[in-house]
Amino acid sequence: MHNVSRLTSAAVRYAPARLWYTLLVAAGLLLSPAAPRAQEDVRSPSPAVSSEAGPICAAHQPMLKVNDTLERTAERLSTGAPLTILAIGSSTTAGVGASAPGAGYPLQLERLVEAALPDTEVRMHVSGVGGETAAQTLVRLEQQLAIVQPDLVLWQVGTNDALADVHEDAFRQLVERGVASVLATGADLVLIDQQFYPTISRPARYERFVSIVDDVGTRMKACVFSRYGLMKTWALHAPGGLRPMLAADGFHMSDRGYACLAGSLAREIMAAVRTPELAAGPGTRTASPPASQILLTAGGASGF
Repeated sequence: MHNVSRLTSAAVRYAPARLWYTLLVAAGLLLSPAAPRAQEDVRSPSPAVSSEAGPICAAHQPMLKVNDTLERTAERLSTGAPLTILAIGSSTTAGVGASAPGAGYPLQLERLVEAALPDTEVRMHVSGVGGETAAQTLVRLEQQLAIVQPDLVLWQVGTNDALADVHEDAFRQLVERGVASVLATGADLVLIDQQFYPTISRPARYERFVSIVDDVGTRMKACVFSRYGLMKTWALHAPGGLRPMLAADGFHMSDRGYACLAGSLAREIMAAVRTPELAAGPGTRTASPPASQILLTAGGASGF
């Protein structure tokens, strides 16, 4: 079940889409002593696994910094109770560049979790506004927390702030306020940091914004998913590099990019909630335990 609030020029009705994923049990995939910080060079990933259905995502080291146990999410998944997720942010959350509404990352993630846990109902609320900065999203976030009452919040934040000359201290304060607002409700939170793309004009400034998201999550005990690190991995190791992961504009994601993002998020969140002891000390990006390997194909979609 999903509730989509994609605030673009036209309203779109989301139709059910067929499952695009095969879940296989694999032990040891993506296990490593540590994963890179977002702003560092990524290490060589585990070998990619082929699929007859089409090209798959590059294997990679864990990108989820587990600063919190995701207790409420774990409780919902362990008991089979409905899991309410609020996905909020800018164009990545809205699915700009996708070939169809259902090809954006939130609804793909919803399908993945429900496929892996058939007895669990995921209630996905998608609230994305293309071009929005953190200040604008924060207003909607605080409203949506009261309306949706989510168990888990996925807050994709920071790209437009880095590009729009928002002051770094102001951005930090906005992220801190948003994290505090989510945690005050008792919901779990995963911050999704900035995207990587080949034509970043001021990389030093841009990476400082990436570091701010990481630092706030570490200090305030909110999990951080390094999309920046993930996309750097794609650039180095994905079949065809980063280009197939991006839409025609070379900035927003393609369907394949959205599918790979959703698969990585689903896999690592589910691994974290199954093993609460992964919530190690601050500043430690922990390795995932053996978990379901999700093979993703690029058939039939394109968006970011």
